[in-house]
Amino acid sequence: MKRILADSGTQILVTDKTVFERSIQDRSELNVRAWIQADHEPETLDGFVRIQDSGAPFPPATIDPAATVAVFHTSGTTGFPKGAALSSRALLGARSSTVFAGPFLGHKDLALVALPWSHIMAVSIALYGLMVGVRGCFLERFDVEDALDLVERFRVTAFVGVPAMLARVVNSNPDPSRLASLRVWLSASDYLPSDVRLRVREYGALLRLPGGRRIPPIILNGYGMVELGGLAMMGVELSLFPGSGQLCFPVPPFRVRIADENGRRVRTGQPGECQIRRRGIAPHYWQDKESNDGLLTGDGWLRTGDLATRNHFGLIRIVGRIKDVIKSGGYSVYVRELEETILAHPAVARAIAFGLPHKEKGEVPAVAVELLPGAPAGETDLMDWCRSHLAAYKTPRRIWILDPGGLPQNHNGKALRRVLRERFSEKIA
Repeated sequence: MKRILADSGTQILVTDKTVFERSIQDRSELNVRAWIQADHEPETLDGFVRIQDSGAPFPPATIDPAATVAVFHTSGTTGFPKGAALSSRALLGARSSTVFAGPFLGHKDLALVALPWSHIMAVSIALYGLMVGVRGCFLERFDVEDALDLVERFRVTAFVGVPAMLARVVNSNPDPSRLASLRVWLSASDYLPSDVRLRVREYGALLRLPGGRRIPPIILNGYGMVELGGLAMMGVELSLFPGSGQLCFPVPPFRVRIADENGRRVRTGQPGECQIRRRGIAPHYWQDKESNDGLLTGDGWLRTGDLATRNHFGLIRIVGRIKDVIKSGGYSVYVRELEETILAHPAVARAIAFGLPHKEKGEVPAVAVELLPGAPAGETDLMDWCRSHLAAYKTPRRIWILDPGGLPQNHNGKALRRVLRERFSEKIA
């Protein structure tokens, strides 16, 4: 927090009693000029002021749409978070996505948003929800039982979260009646595994038909980046086209190309880097020249760092992160394929694949997993499963079974592979 506030030049901090007492405790620890406390709390902390006590409201200000109005920090999965400078134009850049969501969501719907306000997806969903009139119910801190209770009590029709949250919900094996009101599941910020995608479709219904039949709920899969201000592509999982949610289309006015390391477009079906641009937006990090170097290509495309393919219909499928490709003995092993394979095992709840250094091969694949409660599986069972479903060079050299909650992730639910690399790098020959 100290570094983020210092790097951004923050002088005014808005918080509440719970966050202050849990994460800050002493105002002298931070170089902040003014402290503002949430108005709904009865007790005013020492040294804090309230917005409601400031007198007449401030008049509206005219701001250049291209001027920086917010600095959102990246997830920090590969290092310290970087502050992405966002303009009004960037924050509202994907407003056309409301047109695509319109057939599924409207003013009669209620969305449960299980994301922190520090997450760009939470802000994007709130902004776009206001545009289409969707009501929102925000969960301050994600908890499976709290989420199930809110869905059941308020008849929530749309669940918004990151893949790790959706996985935790379905892995709890809830009574389907508790999620019966859901019509739409919206996932973003990371890849939604096929296994979780299939199980999610068992809960809720887009339409209820006579005789107890139903049309499964819609799954909206959003792709975006903090640097872009939120959503840039969207996929829609339809019951008639299983797996369709893995294919994304650009949300106008964003443009997407799949390019090689020299910026040339690759052939249809070939993997390359997913690069995105939009006229009027110049992605950059706040006062961080070193991180800005290499963020854009020479002709102005944002380098996402994601590997993707494009089919004959122009639809895009994200394959994985460039940094997460394991180079083993001259072969490329994609961590997503490893995770998909081992997640298909009936005993596995969560999995993170990663590469470990090897003297001869450069790297070898490895996996750490959490099992479902009471699942009778060991490392040998999982290794046999992988050998029967993967080529030999893709089969993990080791599989570690961790206790529930043992897989490292950040506050947004993204896997921290580097933590596992550091932890297990000396445990493999």
